[in-house]
Amino acid sequence: MRLRIATCGVLSLALTSTTLPAQSSPTAAPDDRLDRFERRLNDIESRHQQDLRARDEEIARLRQELANVRQQQQQQQQQQQQPAPTTRPVGTAGAAAPSSDEVERTRQEILRDIESGAAAPVTNRIAASLNPDVAVIIDSLGTWSSQRGNNAYNRFDVREAELDLRAAIDPRADGVLVLAFERDVHNPPFPEPGEDEEEGVESRAGIEEAYAFFHDFGVPNLTAKLGRFHLRFGRQNVLHLHDLPTSDPPLVNQAFLAPEALIDSGLSLSYVIPPRLVGGQYVELVAEVVTGEGGESESPTLTGDISVDSPALNLHALWNGDLARHVNLELGASWLSARRSADNGHNVNLFGFDATLLRSDPMGKFNNQLLQAEVMHAVVDQADGGATQHAWGAYLLGQQQLSRDWYAGLRLDWTQDPNDDDAEAWAVSPYVSWYLSEFLRLRLEYQHRNGDADAADVVYFQATYIFGAHPPHPYWAMK
Repeated sequence: MRLRIATCGVLSLALTSTTLPAQSSPTAAPDDRLDRFERRLNDIESRHQQDLRARDEEIARLRQELANVRQQQQQQQQQQQQPAPTTRPVGTAGAAAPSSDEVERTRQEILRDIESGAAAPVTNRIAASLNPDVAVIIDSLGTWSSQRGNNAYNRFDVREAELDLRAAIDPRADGVLVLAFERDVHNPPFPEPGEDEEEGVESRAGIEEAYAFFHDFGVPNLTAKLGRFHLRFGRQNVLHLHDLPTSDPPLVNQAFLAPEALIDSGLSLSYVIPPRLVGGQYVELVAEVVTGEGGESESPTLTGDISVDSPALNLHALWNGDLARHVNLELGASWLSARRSADNGHNVNLFGFDATLLRSDPMGKFNNQLLQAEVMHAVVDQADGGATQHAWGAYLLGQQQLSRDWYAGLRLDWTQDPNDDDAEAWAVSPYVSWYLSEFLRLRLEYQHRNGDADAADVVYFQATYIFGAHPPHPYWAMK
């Protein structure tokens, strides 16, 4: 019974983890995906019941055989106590009766078979899937702006399409591959003169993530990623573009890390300190050693290329706890240190502090709130004898759930240019999101941007849809 409950629980978790967390309408008819899942669940349950019946029948057969052996042993002992017959005793089938040693040996073998389960019939079970879980995510974005001089605005395009493949490659490790196909116009918060005029629409395909995730490292609470991944710096850098709570990343992330997310290749280690050692608290420590090339992320700070021969180090610490029954708080701190040039003569150090407060409705209604903030500080050496720049930046994000499928939020941005701390930019971005189902989301966002760069009023219309098995989002991303 416990095996059956565990099996159903795991399958349920797998289903919920493969979709966006938005809830579907209770009055909507079951879709094809749920029907296929039900049939698949019934199939697995049927095979499971057949396995259980086969196992029970085999155990009953072995017990009966053991009883027969014991009975033969008792008969053997009774015959040994009686006077020796003139003829050799025979068994029920006319064969010679087994000796006492043979009976005992057979008995021990049968007992070992029952205890180990080795005698159970071999069942050739059909694998649930020999192929990886596959998902395709399409993220399209349209913009309208009064700023006619910026070619990134007043256009509609498929901003990004992702092919996400995940599978278990070993009992101790999973494999992840995310291929990104992008079409966008470079639009940094602090553009260089003539930069957007030259580049135009960029169409490219690349490896966004490709790593092996070791979840059983031989050390309790220790996991690892080996390959290419999003750096664990702050809270939103770990998200893919279509997973962001707003249509565009915060300005400080774009100015300090990368236009979308800072990605690099190397080794990431994550260790959760046993709660008994930290007073029952959840504390996670992350250490990442990466190439430091910026991973072609177009980072304004990690501008090194393959000529950089010193790795970068990223450290992240996270604490998570419940302030009340329905209020959760998470605090994080990050430090990224890297080189900017091949001679190792120019450094960049980024510091980050983040906080995420999540309140769920005590009555279980669709009335949840999210409050998130990040503050970053950059110390960046400039090339060609330039002075070291000390820049700050931050954002504050608040989101309110209006109903089962509707969310409204507001993001406030302010940041300095990490390569010129005399320049700054700020923005106000209200937005509303509508989750038609787990697989389709529409978002409308307005942004007023100002600062040393050209001021702009921008309206974003975003449509994101998915087909396939999508991995779970961070707990705070939507719900």
